[in-house]
Amino acid sequence: MSGRRLLKFRLAAGLLAASLALGTLVSPAHALTADDVGKVTQILGELEPNLGRLAYDEEAADQWFDDDAELDGRIAAAGFSRESWKEALDATFRGYLATIPETEIETRFAELKAKLEASSSLTSAQKDEMRTFVATKIAETRGLRAEGRQYLGIVRPYADKLNELLGDEEE
Repeated sequence: MSGRRLLKFRLAAGLLAASLALGTLVSPAHALTADDVGKVTQILGELEPNLGRLAYDEEAADQWFDDDAELDGRIAAAGFSRESWKEALDATFRGYLATIPETEIETRFAELKAKLEASSSLTSAQKDEMRTFVATKIAETRGLRAEGRQYLGIVRPYADKLNELLGDEEE
């Protein structure tokens, strides 16, 4: 991996930790229920030892569905089809993002920007490119959090467990 590509990867990983939301997600098509959130949270916890931490993006739900099918099939056993799993995971993730206090999210964004500005290994042009990338991902995250507010009441009881499973590993 080239130095520039490695740096992009590292900054993207940092943004994931900071924003917990890389990628563009699909909109959920059905109403999320407390049962859905409970099942998603339980499945994430059960599969983490085999599949690792969920780094959510537009392909993660499909990948987890496929990987789980090769293991124990817990997702399907819980009553989810591929599509309903994607919808429930997406809505749960958005709801989880909405549970994170605004000040915490904005602090993480500020820290990420500061780290980018302090980088001595990037050229000015590379920093400009990364600023654009970071700004796009921050805007996406803010949008996802706004969409997730509709699920706050349903997701909030699971927020601590979801934070263990989805939050910054350093927490």
